[in-house]
Amino acid sequence: MFESFIYNPEKGLQTQVSAEEITQSLKDERSVLWIDLLDIEDSDIDFLTSVFNLHPLTIEDFIMPNARPKLEKFRDYIFLVMFSLESLNGNEKGAIKTTELDCCLGKNFLITFHACPVNSLNLCKDRIRKQSPMMQNGADMLLYSLLDSCVDSYMPVIGEFDDKVDVMTDELFKDPSNEVLKKIYLLKNQILHLRRTIGPQADVINLLERGDYEFISRSTLIYFRNIYDNLVRMNDVVGTSRDIIAGAMEAYVSIVSNRLNEIMKTLTVIATIMMPLTLIASIYGMNFKYMPEITHPLGYPAIMSVMVVLSVLMLVYFKRKKWL
Repeated sequence: MFESFIYNPEKGLQTQVSAEEITQSLKDERSVLWIDLLDIEDSDIDFLTSVFNLHPLTIEDFIMPNARPKLEKFRDYIFLVMFSLESLNGNEKGAIKTTELDCCLGKNFLITFHACPVNSLNLCKDRIRKQSPMMQNGADMLLYSLLDSCVDSYMPVIGEFDDKVDVMTDELFKDPSNEVLKKIYLLKNQILHLRRTIGPQADVINLLERGDYEFISRSTLIYFRNIYDNLVRMNDVVGTSRDIIAGAMEAYVSIVSNRLNEIMKTLTVIATIMMPLTLIASIYGMNFKYMPEITHPLGYPAIMSVMVVLSVLMLVYFKRKKWL
């Protein structure tokens, strides 16, 4: 299942063309062809292999998911693996969705493949249908437009992630509960996912704009450099968020430890005050017949007064020592 777009200076834009028209357009150097595949079938594999002479390893990369971005050069095209990011609002677990985008750039054609719909590509298709000059400047500029649209969609995702980090830090110092700890671990996993996605993509674009690829004109390289700069800037923002999350983890441990120390200090003071009182109570709790003050009418009030005075003196002493 695929969508096709052909631009020719004489015929203009054509959409959903036949296989024969696609074959003819490849022979016309003035034409620019874009084929976008959503999922792939056996008939699509046969068509791509026979018409575009795609290497079996490229077809394998289409079928099997790739863990990292990469760039490969073949005789008739260059193969590029990138990723799009999408925020799943309202879904705390796996809140950032990554979709692989495979691109084959030839002299006058571009093939893109993705297993799930990509919003940035749909936006580019709408622009092309509205007579955007996206395809008029060659297949390499078309590739730039698609990748630039994908990278631009990263910023809302990263901005939303930063907002979550800010909310988490506020909650951390208000109430460092187990729920906050779960949020910290969730954000930590997401930030690692973002780093693994954005960083390698910047490296691939850097290779693309520095390398000597015959299917990318020198006038277009500066545009890919712009994508590289944006990815580097986003990677720096993600790196800052990673440092904040790492600091939040340390702060959580420190806050919980301080809270435990305060609790232990309070319990220790209470236990220390109770020790002499317990000693006095245990002495006068012995069942000896002849004990001082046992039969005295003021014995009980006297002992209770001694306990109160002793407790007050110990509290004053702890205050002076700044143990409280």
